[in-house]
Amino acid sequence: MAVEAPWKNQLVTALRDRDLHERDAFQLLFQENNELVRRARVSIDRQAELDGIVSTLRRELAESVRANQQAQTFGSPEAQKRLHDLESQNTSFKEEKAELYKTQGQNAQRLLELLDSNKAYEDRIRVVMLENQKLSTQVNSLNIKVSDGQQLVKEKDGVIQIIRDELAALQLELVQTDQIINDQKAANKTLEARIKTLESENAELVVRFMELKSEQAAKMNEANEFVETALKIKKDVSGQSSSADVGKELLEKTKSIVRVVLPTTVTKRINAHDADINSICISPDGSLIATASNDKKILVFESKTGTVKTSLSGSLQSVMCVAFNKAGDLILGTSNDHSVKIWALGTNRLKHTLTGHIGKVFAARFADSNRVVSGSHDRTIKLWDLAKGYCTKTIFTLSSCNDLTLMDDDGSMIVSGHLDNNIRVWDSRSANLIREITGLHFGQVTGVEMSPNRNFLLTTSRDNTLKLIDLRTYETVNTFTHEAFKTGMNWARSCFSPDGSYICSGSADGTLFIWDSDTGRVERMMREHRSAICGVVWNPMGGSNLYSADKDKTVVIWH
Repeated sequence: MAVEAPWKNQLVTALRDRDLHERDAFQLLFQENNELVRRARVSIDRQAELDGIVSTLRRELAESVRANQQAQTFGSPEAQKRLHDLESQNTSFKEEKAELYKTQGQNAQRLLELLDSNKAYEDRIRVVMLENQKLSTQVNSLNIKVSDGQQLVKEKDGVIQIIRDELAALQLELVQTDQIINDQKAANKTLEARIKTLESENAELVVRFMELKSEQAAKMNEANEFVETALKIKKDVSGQSSSADVGKELLEKTKSIVRVVLPTTVTKRINAHDADINSICISPDGSLIATASNDKKILVFESKTGTVKTSLSGSLQSVMCVAFNKAGDLILGTSNDHSVKIWALGTNRLKHTLTGHIGKVFAARFADSNRVVSGSHDRTIKLWDLAKGYCTKTIFTLSSCNDLTLMDDDGSMIVSGHLDNNIRVWDSRSANLIREITGLHFGQVTGVEMSPNRNFLLTTSRDNTLKLIDLRTYETVNTFTHEAFKTGMNWARSCFSPDGSYICSGSADGTLFIWDSDTGRVERMMREHRSAICGVVWNPMGGSNLYSADKDKTVVIWH
């Protein structure tokens, strides 16, 4: 049984006290008033009855008077007696009537007093009823407040229970976090031991590297002595040849057999994609070009005609980089969905999906047909085995990777360009950092590209400069810039001509710049694009065929 609230008992007691003083005290008064009203009504009825009797007596008196007159006329004693009786009776009725009038007046006065008193009581009752109504309204309001308070208490109880549950969950999570921290500390100790081991191995590798350099220097000295001896012998034999002729002959042997001509005109403009283009590449035989776009597709074109050969889809977000393998039968695309996807060009079907990065993948290259190297904004470079279908090694790069390239054909050394403005060289077999080139640029590195002879590295940066680095000495041998040249994207990439004689890159205003790689002089500026150029590639077969892509979905073929 529910216990009533104290305020309810107090209110009921107050109402009962009010009834005792304001209702019960007046019950006798109302009863007397009702009795007086009843008696007044009886008096009124009696008066009406007497009025009727008086009227009757008056008629009889009139008749008696007439009879008396007749009796006087005729002198009858009986008539005189009858008249005397009637006069006596009339006098008695008059006295009774006067008494009734007096009683009626008293009753009327008493009735007026009772009516006045009744009116006062009614006014008092009206006030009491108004107060009662106010109290009832207050009671209803208090009931509503009590109901709301009870509901609020229930809600607060529910919130308290939820908070208790959350507190229990947080305490459990705290215990788990403490366990994870302890596990991480143990792992850190293991990593520290591993780092010490790696530092020791790195020091050993540096020593071995220096020894190897010394051996190479000794072999180079022997080669120079051999050339000098040969020159002396040839000079003695012919007497007509000079050392300059021999040097020129040696230089000619190292030159590329590819003939390059600077492009001058536009062969074709292609508006292919439905969104911004992010990357462009060309197949090793120069027959195909491919573009990657924010429309989540890769388009493959015939390089001569610009005809779309196929469209490759499967990425869930923007495709940031595209590259062919050496055989030209596979093509990869990196995506903002944290994956690298590989398609077979023979069937145009998706062959591999490489997942493991936890950030946008901005760059990837084929080491061979079964190995891929990828760089991501999660600050890692991953090596993938396509035969096994998973990551075989992860290199932690300390900064987001915007682009990477391979220093040799087997991918044993990787060069990466980063968001922190630095260039890093990695040993893919040991995952060790071989060299970090700092202070080269004052803006993030957007692209890295190897020269055809693999001796030089071309870097593109947001500081609006291109740098040429000799990888044998890690020294900057040339800087390419122009007052009108502005790097337009964080993933803008440049290229070498097939013979390495020229450097080509696109600007933010859509102008294509070509520099002489030896002198750093601008050889040509061509304006055909209407927006920032994201990439440019030269046909590896030589000639003047050049391909550029811009942010505004346009690919331009130059000749």
